[in-house]
Amino acid sequence: MVEFLNNFFSADQFIPHGHCYLWKPGLVWLHLISDVLTALAYYSIPVMLVYFVRKRRDVPFDWIFLMFSTFIVACGTTHLMDVWTLWYPAYWLSGLIKAITAFVSVVTALELVPLIPQALALPSPAQLETANCQLAKEIGERKRTEEILRENEQRWQLALRGNNDGIWDWNLKTNEVFFSTRWKEMLGYQDHEISNHLDEMLKRVHPDDVNWVTQAVEDHFAKKTPFYITEHRVLCKDGSYKWILNRGQGLWDENGDVVRMAGSHTDITERKQAEEALSSLLNQLENIVEERTAELTRINQSLQTEITRRQRIEVALRESEQRFRCAFHQAAVGIAHVAINGRWLLVNQRLCDILGYTLEELQLLTFQDITYPEDLEADLKYVEDILADRIPTFSMEKRYFRKDNSIVWVNLTVSLMRESNAQPKYFIAVIEDISDRKHSQEQIRASLLEKEVLLKEIYHRVKNNLQVISSLLNLQSAYITDKQDLAIFQQSQQRIASIALIHEKLYQSQDLARINFREYTQDLVASLFTAYEVNEDNIAVNINITEDVLLGLDTAIPCSLIIHELVSNSLKYAFPANTNGSICIQLYPSDDNNLILKVSDDGVGLPPDFDLQKIASLGLQLVDALTYQLAGTINIKGENGVECQLKFPFI
Repeated sequence: MVEFLNNFFSADQFIPHGHCYLWKPGLVWLHLISDVLTALAYYSIPVMLVYFVRKRRDVPFDWIFLMFSTFIVACGTTHLMDVWTLWYPAYWLSGLIKAITAFVSVVTALELVPLIPQALALPSPAQLETANCQLAKEIGERKRTEEILRENEQRWQLALRGNNDGIWDWNLKTNEVFFSTRWKEMLGYQDHEISNHLDEMLKRVHPDDVNWVTQAVEDHFAKKTPFYITEHRVLCKDGSYKWILNRGQGLWDENGDVVRMAGSHTDITERKQAEEALSSLLNQLENIVEERTAELTRINQSLQTEITRRQRIEVALRESEQRFRCAFHQAAVGIAHVAINGRWLLVNQRLCDILGYTLEELQLLTFQDITYPEDLEADLKYVEDILADRIPTFSMEKRYFRKDNSIVWVNLTVSLMRESNAQPKYFIAVIEDISDRKHSQEQIRASLLEKEVLLKEIYHRVKNNLQVISSLLNLQSAYITDKQDLAIFQQSQQRIASIALIHEKLYQSQDLARINFREYTQDLVASLFTAYEVNEDNIAVNINITEDVLLGLDTAIPCSLIIHELVSNSLKYAFPANTNGSICIQLYPSDDNNLILKVSDDGVGLPPDFDLQKIASLGLQLVDALTYQLAGTINIKGENGVECQLKFPFI
């Protein structure tokens, strides 16, 4: 095999083809150039054929062009081998290439035989030209038809828009529905937002209306109704519902089956709203008529009742008039009708008795004529106020002159009667004789004045007696040599002075039963500072007692003694060696109707083992006893200074 291939491609067994041309240059170049140009032409032709086939995929029998290309390439190769064998005698290879070329040529020729009838059957250029002309005519006619259809469609759409109706066409075979643009616009949708399917129509029908819409369609398909007509609500894009008048007509085939159904939608929302408004208005009118009828019935009944009531009232008024006249003339107080100018219009017998005049004499006078001069100005001022509608009525105590020129005290009550137009008509005056009461009040006032003078005299005498006792103790203390006994005498003297100070305040007070405890405390503390010779610059005193705390004698005396003892203890023990400090006294009411008394200082405080119940000090024992007397409680703290708080009822 190897030897065969070597011989097949070997050029040593033969002489080059150029020897046949005797190596004449002109002849060699002639064959060389001719074969090369032929080969180049053969190679370029297949390239153009392949390019043509790739660009024209619609060309029939394109595979034959590829076979021609293969055949031409093989022919070109044989020409190149002729150039090669001029110098290299590879005649076996050259023959093989020619054999391949022959094979491809034979196969191509054989393939052309059945293609010839098919190629002959292809239309000629004239036929193609004729077909093209016919096709152009058909295209033109179709364009004109489409233009006409488009114009008709536009006129149809304009007519539908002018009619304000939406059109639908239901193909029952495909279950698809055509919806016109106006149909979609009516519900607020764009063309692409609704698909052409029956469900698009059904799912937008109001749930309450679906049953009768379906029933109406079934009745029309069963030919129970000549037309399909319903009024129902359809869902819009914005979520609201519109009332639609839906009309349609079915189309049956030769077998009696419904194949299509076309119809229109009309927006009747405004009509429905008008019908509902009209229905509501009619209902309201019916209700109004019923109400008016019932009201007229009630009015008639009321009129009958009113007539009966008026008759009873007239009878009652006559009886009341009789009773009024009887009560007016027999009243225990004076009653009168007085004109706006003050003239007496109508008076009863009691008023005549009070003033000493007869009925005829009083009717000739005015109330100004018999009013005591000092009372007339106030009386006229009240009359002016009641006429100006500033007050509805007034009452006052005043004096009248009797016929015998004596003075009578009366309690006058006046009200104004007005006309229907609100104009003043006359005064109604009720006059009560209070002369006896006035005399009794004068006697009581004189008696109270005598008792007030007597009580002040008692307070003054008690205060003087207490001061005498204090002076006697002061004289007696001059004979006491023991300092402790002297201090006891001086404390007793100060306690008596504090009680005397209360009686002095009561004597000076406008209210003889109670005193202003704040003023009293200020005077009491000042006297203690003087008694103990305390420098007021070293010890500050803060008295915080509510202004409206007024204490009676039974409460004021124990409180004064308690403050006396506590402040005395602070002055004696809280500030040794003349140290600086402060004393605070507070008295104020609490929320539970009690009084809170606080006496505190910022001095040295109390010893740790301090116990009020075990203390031997007379002063603190007195404080404890006085607290019990006030029915109160006491709390003493001694951490930072001393704070004593009492709580007792506010009587």
